[in-house]
Formats: sequence, C-alpha cells, structure tokens
Amino acid sequence: MPTDLSNSPVGTTVVIRGTDSRFGAPYELEAFVPHPLPRDPRELDLSGPVWTALSDAMAAVGRLDSAATRIPNPGLVTRVATRREAIGTSALEGTFADLTELFAAEAVSGDEANQSTPPNIREVMNYTRAAEAAYDWVRTRPITMPLLSSLQAAIVRGTDSDGPAAGALRDCQVFIGARNRPITEARFIPPPPGDQLRVLLEDWLDWINDPSLRDSLPLVARVALAHYQFEAIHPFTDGNGRLGRLIAVLQMLRDGALTAPVLSVSDWLKDHASEYRDHLLGVSVTGDWGPWVEFFTRAVARSAEDTYHKVISLLDLREELVSRARAELPRARLAIEIAEDLIAFPVLSVASAQARHGRSNQANRNAINRLCELGLLEPYGDARYGRLYWNRRVFEIIES
Repeated sequence: MPTDLSNSPVGTTVVIRGTDSRFGAPYELEAFVPHPLPRDPRELDLSGPVWTALSDAMAAVGRLDSAATRIPNPGLVTRVATRREAIGTSALEGTFADLTELFAAEAVSGDEANQSTPPNIREVMNYTRAAEAAYDWVRTRPITMPLLSSLQAAIVRGTDSDGPAAGALRDCQVFIGARNRPITEARFIPPPPGDQLRVLLEDWLDWINDPSLRDSLPLVARVALAHYQFEAIHPFTDGNGRLGRLIAVLQMLRDGALTAPVLSVSDWLKDHASEYRDHLLGVSVTGDWGPWVEFFTRAVARSAEDTYHKVISLLDLREELVSRARAELPRARLAIEIAEDLIAFPVLSVASAQARHGRSNQANRNAINRLCELGLLEPYGDARYGRLYWNRRVFEIIES
C-alpha cells in the first residue's frame, strides 16, 4: 500500500478511484495534495546546525562560481558540468549512459541526436539541449509555465512519453513506484489532474519568483523547498525529476549565486538515491523540513566542492595541453585552437572540429594528426571511417 499521508501536516489527501489497466484490478487510494510552501522561516523550525550548513553551502557555491568566472571562457567548464548533470539526473530516472559515449555521440552527430544514436544517449542529449535553452532563458526572464512546458517537451522528445501531450500539464493520474508492480503498491501518489493541479503549479511559480523571500530564506533553503514541492505536485506525465533538478540550477542562476551553470548536483544525488527519495517522502509524512533541507544542503555543498576541484584540475590540464601545443607547434594555429577547447570537447572527429573551428577538412585532419603525434589526442574506438579522437585525461579528471 502507498504510504499513509492522511495525517500529514503539510498536505491533505483525496480519494481517487480507477482500474489498473496492466493488471485489470480496480483501486481506491488516496492521492496527496501538498499545502502551499511556507513563507515564514519560523514555520521551517530549522536547527542551528542546519542554518550553519546553509551558510557553508553558499560559501562553497560562491567559491565555485568565482573559479569559473576567472577563466576567459566559462563555457568550457559549463559544457562539462551540463553533461555531468545530464548523466547523473538521467541515471536517477533509470536511463544509464557513459560520459564518454555522450561526448562521442555529440562528436558524430552534433548536439542534435539522430536515429543512429542509441536511445539512452538520445534521452541524455535531450536533457543537455533543454538545459542549455533554459540557461539562456533565465538570463533575462523568470521561470514561467511556458518555460516548464517547453523544457518538459524537450526532455521527453523521441521517448515513449513523447506525443501531442508533451509539454502539457498531465490529464491523467500518475503513481510513483516500481513500474512492474500494481498501482496499489505505489510509494507515493501525487495530486489528481485538473484545475487543482494547475492552481498548485501556479502557486509554486509565484513562490519561487517572489523576490521578498530573498530577505527571509537563504537561497539553498528556497531551492530545497521548491524541489520538494515540484516533485510532490508532479505536474507532468514524465520528466518531473529531471526537470525539477534542472530548476534547482536555474534558481541559482536567477538569484545570481551562479554566474555560469557550473554546478552539478545530480551526480551526488545519484550516489545517495535511496536517501534522496526517503527524505522527499519524509517531508510529506512528518512535515519536518529540517532533515530534507539539511540533506539537500549537503548535496549542494559537496557537489560545489567536488566541482570546484574538478574545474581547477581541468584548467590546469588545459594550460598544460595548450602550452605543449604552442611550444611544439608554434605556427599551427588550428591545432592550438583545438587544444584550447579539449577540456570541453574531449572527443572529436575531423568533421566536428571543422564545424567548430572552420578551415578545410584537410586542415583539421592535419591539425588532429599533429596533436596525435604529440600525444594530446589518440584514436577513440575502432571505426576506420569517421574516426573519433579523444583526450582520456579529461575523463580521468571528470570521473575521479
């Protein structure tokens, strides 16, 4: 049976009835409808250590952002962070892919997946495109319903959840639990579809865009509360988890805590998946915000610290690669340009290098061959045509 939430301090339950078409079994269950998010920090009743942890997390985020903004082209580390996030957030939803496979697929087909791209990689690439579009949006605009709709449609593009209803608020009941088990064994049942669902999401949007909350609640606490509420509402038929974790980064960008989207939280959450899901459910059961806020704060702090060290190591590697290319190939401008971008484009083909840097196909082929001779690139995979090349040290740093 689903968790009993009838006595939840932060929501109510409503009876839903239907038939589980997979098993031909009728059901009568209670769906959870969360109350509006608190606006008074006293309602959270956070302990002193949690407030201290919130301050420490913001310091870690600030340190990371400072490191990213000191480099001439923050887009290099942003590209890596987005793809790390894509891998981690997709794994939390049961879609697993390897980071090298993702970079290799992009080198073959560009950022737009094609039919030759494996389904799991296409789904991860969906996330990267959605995230990059969202980053551009929030530079000048708030988080809105049209943004959420376009992002959800992009995330599920080409999957079983794609179709005419993609991007629309769900018009059916959804259940959170094992897909091969009856609905009566669902772990959590979000609100039913209809006007109430729309009102819940509109209230959530008002809350996250309310500038007055900046003075009363620390940013990381607001992000934690918003993430819980979005997952509890579960406004779309699919993609809610990935979209909710993307919104966490968007909130930090909108608030100015991040100048560039270099933070990846999902990789840490993936390694603590059971605890993550238990804490989200725990808020609904107990109404106690403290354990969830503390857990999410720890996720942000650890992720920021880990990403900071990766950024520094990648920048050190970039300096080493570029210095070597300049010393050994002083007149090979194209080879130096390719070396300058290797930390963000660590897998490439002659065609992808040409698309990025211009010049002729032969010029790019010659530049890549010279970088291979220096040991800055080496062949990736066994293809004889459309050969790929990579710098494995980039992945050793990212995956360390």
